Amino acid sequence: MIKRIIWYCITFLLVCILVYAVQFMHFLIIPADSSGVLKTVNIPAGISFKKVSAVLADNHIVKDKLNLKLLAYLMGATHKVKYGEYLLSSAMRPITIIEKLQNGEVVLHEVTIPEGYTDEEIAATLHTAGLLDDVNGFMTLTRDKVFIAGLGISADSLEGFLYPDTYELSKGLIPREIIKKMVNQFKSVYTPQLQARAKDIGMTTPQVVTLASMIEKETSVPAERFLISAVFHNRLKIGMRLQSDPTVIFAFHLTKDIITKKDLRARNPYNTYRIKGLPPGPICNPGKESIIAALYPADVKYLYFVSKNDGSHEFSETLKEHNHYVRIYQRDNRR
Repeated sequence: MIKRIIWYCITFLLVCILVYAVQFMHFLIIPADSSGVLKTVNIPAGISFKKVSAVLADNHIVKDKLNLKLLAYLMGATHKVKYGEYLLSSAMRPITIIEKLQNGEVVLHEVTIPEGYTDEEIAATLHTAGLLDDVNGFMTLTRDKVFIAGLGISADSLEGFLYPDTYELSKGLIPREIIKKMVNQFKSVYTPQLQARAKDIGMTTPQVVTLASMIEKETSVPAERFLISAVFHNRLKIGMRLQSDPTVIFAFHLTKDIITKKDLRARNPYNTYRIKGLPPGPICNPGKESIIAALYPADVKYLYFVSKNDGSHEFSETLKEHNHYVRIYQRDNRR
């Protein structure tokens, strides 16, 4: 009698296993809904696979959370899911879904960071694009000396080292990951050849980037970058103040078009009307062309330039000539 009960139990257990195996194979082969459309699903950072399966079930991507967890376990993927935004469909087989999560096949969004943007403007652009939630965290990291040193940058701030470019980013990236991408792009642009050139002319990387940031802000005319670079280099050689308006704007976070004499007299380490030499750091994030211009100034003797109010500038070697052009182009711009 006991043997018969044991046999019945074993038979029942084997039948249950067989039934579940068939059901599991059906789960593997047949999608939850063959007519399903692609749907954007966000997998938050740091959640367990149990919660991942719940997210997928709530979005009707899968029907059976238990089978999904078992499949993930068999695939060794329970701790390998990468968070982010995914395009998934209930028409996908479960194995395909888990592979996408495991491989991090997230949705990428294109965002362009213009040349000459400050760190604050970059953070605002990323936030507007829906790619950065923690703006304060982003800004804090750009001033975190330990984090900066860990990136291999010898500076007090990452202003100037967040390279302006078009990036493909996924939603949900934490600030440090975005920053690393931008700094790595800067490193790829600032090649060993450019570093060697900086050494040849006696400039450090922060000095090059600082000068490049000033050039970036001074002109939007590509051909003028090398001339403006020459003016700054020539002034540095003779100990003449750089007197760059963009440094004043950066120093005092000015938003107005006209800079007053009071602004120029104000004390600030970035106000190049008051200090000699370069400011203590970059005033924006320059592009490659401005970096190259900072390293290869034109072979001219210009010491002055003034805006023509059309985006271009008039260059001069003497103060007398410069004042002449100031009267022509800028007589009503400062009070």
